[in-house]
Amino acid sequence: MRGYLWVAAMVGLLAAAFRVFGVQRANDVFIDEVTYADIARQIADGHMPTILGTPFFLHPPGSYALNAVVIRVLGLGGHSTDLALQLRWVNSVLGTVTVVVCFLLVRRLVGVVPAAVAGVILASDPFVLRMDGRLMMETPAGLAVLSGWLLFLLVLERNQGRSRLWLEISTGLVFGLAIAMKDMTAVFTVVPLLAAVVWRRTVPLQTALRILACSIVPYLIYLGLIAASGLFPEFMNQKSVGVLRMVGAVQMTGFNSVHSVSLTDRLIDLAGRFGTSYLLLGLSVVAGVVAAMSPLVERRVMGLFSILTGFVGVYSVFFGAAEEQFGYCVVLAAVVSTPVAAVMVVKWRPRLRGVVGAFAAVMAVLSLFLGIQARSVVDDGLVRARDWMTAELPPSSKVALTSVTGEFALQPHEGWAVLPSLQSLRDGGAEYVLTQGRPLSEGYGFASPEFLGWLQENAQPVFTFTGPTSGDTVVWMLDRAKLEAAVDGGLVLPPVTGGYP
Repeated sequence: MRGYLWVAAMVGLLAAAFRVFGVQRANDVFIDEVTYADIARQIADGHMPTILGTPFFLHPPGSYALNAVVIRVLGLGGHSTDLALQLRWVNSVLGTVTVVVCFLLVRRLVGVVPAAVAGVILASDPFVLRMDGRLMMETPAGLAVLSGWLLFLLVLERNQGRSRLWLEISTGLVFGLAIAMKDMTAVFTVVPLLAAVVWRRTVPLQTALRILACSIVPYLIYLGLIAASGLFPEFMNQKSVGVLRMVGAVQMTGFNSVHSVSLTDRLIDLAGRFGTSYLLLGLSVVAGVVAAMSPLVERRVMGLFSILTGFVGVYSVFFGAAEEQFGYCVVLAAVVSTPVAAVMVVKWRPRLRGVVGAFAAVMAVLSLFLGIQARSVVDDGLVRARDWMTAELPPSSKVALTSVTGEFALQPHEGWAVLPSLQSLRDGGAEYVLTQGRPLSEGYGFASPEFLGWLQENAQPVFTFTGPTSGDTVVWMLDRAKLEAAVDGGLVLPPVTGGYP
């Protein structure tokens, strides 16, 4: 067995340890997880993906189809929240493979030692762990992106012939799988490839076109199924909205959609959890520019990959839908390009070898520390609140839900309903209210921040759990007399979003 494969195996074991430990408790349930689990179940049952009865085309079905296969093979079931928690194991495995692929990719670019450092950092990166620890489409899509680039490096090593042609076809199909999992990955795959045709003629035009032709095959199959179902107009409508959201013309989700929340303050607040991840996000474009100046073809291509991926992240923060999951592939690109840039800097300025080495060591140690911290925390407040209410409250209890995640993660349940205003609490006969402090106080829930303040002054907490994601998850017991008096006095506290009364 080649020496570097032993190193790859060790890096893989480290990545697996980080992803397996705390997989169901280290991250609070996220609304997207529940939605994706339900869509995967629909596909497993042979149905077209829908949300609330409407066909769902905002994202392509690649990752959902993968999870559908797992559901069918393992016979998974239960409520969508429980199904999402079970399917988290899939992303744990895929995330581990991603780390190994990253190691192999960096090794081909700059050698075993930088690749080992990159592998350790990616294995323990707290932001990547957060994504890999949830049922998010970014994990399988990111694996396909890096796998495609690894195959492309093999393409560059081959002369013209049958073996190179098959590698080009394989590269295109893997890129196509990434796009079929998340459309945005086209910017991380085929766009850098086409840019490499222009930039210093890094990639032959015919090679790029053959890979491009193969990369659209999976998506064309998807479009063919939609057209055969007569749903292409609905697909175009949802995709147009998705594009407007991505470019920032329509602000529905992300930090830029909630003006009461300062992104800078939020980043400062989370620096203690994701500091090394933020540094990698910032290095993506810079390291990419350095790599793109290399005389070596393979390094220039990876530099372009990092630059374009980083630009997507920068644009989303300042103008687009600044959702945290957009940063996943940016971190992957930075982990690939930064070792390349570091090796090039040391070659240009040998005196900086010690500084670069010290920086790499500090990054690895800090990432390990933050990764251990991220996986050892208990942050499953919503599931704990659900289990407590199921066990402790009378079955006939009327429970008011106040957040988007609560709506999707806890319904359907008899007696539990979205009631995000004082008037809806009174009219719905609510006896208890479930709140998640951080989302509500920052304007991300249905109920207003003032609604939470009223509960703190007029209701009794009967269950409380504090976690880093949602803050205080609380079940409040209402004082019906105080509620009636507040509403009769004209205090309604209407919801901030959702269309609920």
